[in-house]
Amino acid sequence: MKVLFLGHYREFGGWSQAARNYILAMDSVGIDVVCRDISLTGRQADVPPKILSLENKSTEGCDVCIQNLLPHHLIGTGHFKKNIAILFSESSSIKPLSWFIHLRQMDEVWVPNTDSQRSLCLDNLMPEDRIRVVPCAENLSKYNQQHRPIFIKEIDDKFKFYYVGDLNDRKNIPTIIRAFHSEFDRSEPVSLIIKVQRFGTSPEQLDAAVRGICTQVKDRLRLYKSIESYHLEVIIPEEIDDSGIQSIHDYGDCLVSPSHGEAWSIPAFDAMCFGNTPICSKVGGPKDFIGDSRDIGTLVEGQDTTCVYTEPAFADMFTGRESWFDPNDAEIKNAMRFYYENKDKVDKTAGLKCAQPFSYEVVGQQIKEHLEAQCV
Repeated sequence: MKVLFLGHYREFGGWSQAARNYILAMDSVGIDVVCRDISLTGRQADVPPKILSLENKSTEGCDVCIQNLLPHHLIGTGHFKKNIAILFSESSSIKPLSWFIHLRQMDEVWVPNTDSQRSLCLDNLMPEDRIRVVPCAENLSKYNQQHRPIFIKEIDDKFKFYYVGDLNDRKNIPTIIRAFHSEFDRSEPVSLIIKVQRFGTSPEQLDAAVRGICTQVKDRLRLYKSIESYHLEVIIPEEIDDSGIQSIHDYGDCLVSPSHGEAWSIPAFDAMCFGNTPICSKVGGPKDFIGDSRDIGTLVEGQDTTCVYTEPAFADMFTGRESWFDPNDAEIKNAMRFYYENKDKVDKTAGLKCAQPFSYEVVGQQIKEHLEAQCV
């Protein structure tokens, strides 16, 4: 069996990182995989040497095609025994999207979490046995490596809540800021680090945008007479490499990411493995990899609400025809308070133990068994 993997894996961001990890997971268990990048932005992220070698292989004799592409780039073809799409979505239904039609030309659709599988089944995308959960994979050895240390004098001795991810409406950053400032008095030794990125936006523009959100939230909270009386957020708008992101996880104490939807959330998974007890919405990827133990993290309850999105990547995406998850503010604050007050009682090793089912080898073996069964 030989697999052709098509993906946007040379782009920047978590989605491309997940694609690279799928490739490496397959290679780790001996799957004969060939990969080809489909460029979206023209930017080229560095990829591991192993992927470079897999790009140089011939596509001749491929039995299976796995397409980890934006759905409107999917190619229907009968040239393979199986033509499989990997879909990442964050709303409760994609039926209103044009993506739905493109996905139907595939033999199977793989999704990274059980909520997405359930949603596609309810949408009647295709027979349920053709919609499968294949979780994202990770090289777990990276969590035992040393990374360059970070020192920020103003907060070195404080408990550090932090966020890592994109700046967009889905990520729900104003709620993080609101929960932090309304829960913790200015006299308490806590801090909030916000590491953001957004394609096509300069660090200066990102910094100004996040500071504007922070000011607006604090103005509305009206806790103190002046903005200067609040804790000062640490904003990191510069583009940094994977090692730099790991350094932020090393430096932080508790990741806060109560988003409206996550197909997986690599920052939350990383935080869990570093023992940084991620606080996440109880939906999508985090719901599958964060257990019930507070030593691992906290899943925040909430309810579905109508999508409201100001700058979507595609015009028909995240409209009022879709719904997404709205996490409970009080539960976010309670979790933040718990981790602050129990910072010396949490088992920092619990998260990495919980991550074992998502190693390259385990996920790769799941894929291998699935493909071998299909190709008999």
